[in-house]
Amino acid sequence: MLCSGEILYDFLSTTPGTGLAKSETFEKRPGGSPFNIAVGLARLGQRTGFLVKLGTDEFGLELKDLLLNEGLEPRYLIEGKGQNTTLAMAAIDTAGKAEFRFYRDRAADVSLTWDEVPPIDPREVTFYHFGSVSLGEPPASETYIRLFKTLKEQGVVTVLDPNIRPLYLKDKPDFKPRLLEWISEVDILKSSDDDLTWITGEDDVERGIRKLTYNKNGLVVVTEGAKGARALWRGQAVSVPGFEVRVAETTGCGDAFMAGMMYRLASFAEHPLDKLDMPGLNEILRFANACAAIVATRRGAANSMPTLQEVETFLRGSRGSQ
Repeated sequence: MLCSGEILYDFLSTTPGTGLAKSETFEKRPGGSPFNIAVGLARLGQRTGFLVKLGTDEFGLELKDLLLNEGLEPRYLIEGKGQNTTLAMAAIDTAGKAEFRFYRDRAADVSLTWDEVPPIDPREVTFYHFGSVSLGEPPASETYIRLFKTLKEQGVVTVLDPNIRPLYLKDKPDFKPRLLEWISEVDILKSSDDDLTWITGEDDVERGIRKLTYNKNGLVVVTEGAKGARALWRGQAVSVPGFEVRVAETTGCGDAFMAGMMYRLASFAEHPLDKLDMPGLNEILRFANACAAIVATRRGAANSMPTLQEVETFLRGSRGSQ
């Protein structure tokens, strides 16, 4: 599998309710939704590459060590000579809303060009995942979209997770029309219920899905937090409830879900969507829900992704609990 997109350090306020301006202490964590998904796949035992341009500052060197220690394929890591690592500051304001600020002074991860992409053999890539805020930042955004279209033409299963950040996208009016175009082409769309509302303007998930123009031969999955997930597959709908757990925080839950879903779909080997049926889809969503539930009990994102043994142990202990 191959994932692509941003990699960064999140600095999360340790005093929720104060907002960014009044927060005095922050906790540093490796982040970036595509990066979290790549780590999640690797921990489940799936051979995975992460296509990214890394900064050569102290943060970038640390992230490179982390990537290699997680067992991700090193051939897709590009060195951004003299470039920095994206930093993101995040806090919860007095109204309970998330505040984000991205700092991208000569940032490497959003500067990847097509000429820098190493040779990719489509026979070695079952799935190509792309998405998140990297799709709003050229030249990397144009590189990832060109790779998406190229690999799709070569028969690779393409997977999109928009992972919308409304504050980040407020000054990018051209983003939504382009996103709708990608949604109409991609093989697998995974969206949160909040993402779907932003995309369609509908608060109801069913109405939101109906409003989308999506690939009719593809798979559409919408996560609904603690409620679980629902999917639409070639005219058939299914809903699988989540698991009840003691929540520490929800950072990375959607990424863990995506990693779990892609991992289980890969078990179908070649042409996984052609071999998918509704009982199999139910099992896949239950497995993905378990991955997300485990992450909800932990603090962190990439560092909180579960191993296959942890997921299997969780599912054995949760039989009949849904």
